[in-house]
Amino acid sequence: MHPEAMEQLKRRYLDQYVMVASERPDLARFQGVVGQVKAINWSGRALVQFDANNDRGWYDIEVEHLKIVDQPPPKPVEKKAPASKPKASETAGSASTTGSS
Repeated sequence: MHPEAMEQLKRRYLDQYVMVASERPDLARFQGVVGQVKAINWSGRALVQFDANNDRGWYDIEVEHLKIVDQPPPKPVEKKAPASKPKASETAGSASTTGSS
């Protein structure tokens, strides 16, 4: 790829949020998912990171299959409730006693 064309692709797509806009079967798993372009390789394809399904990999996708979209809203942070300690009365009643009679 010509260096000037490469720079144009970088200016247009680098760090942009995108969605796959293609009916290709090999791209179907990305339908409806927003990703971010992390790099443009020398073959003119975008390296896109999709943040869905705990998959943080970068995928090599031709730019003609991508549509630039607005930044998605931030994901809500899941707060874990602190583990509650069992009450003393609950632990004393559940202990088994062994004794010889």
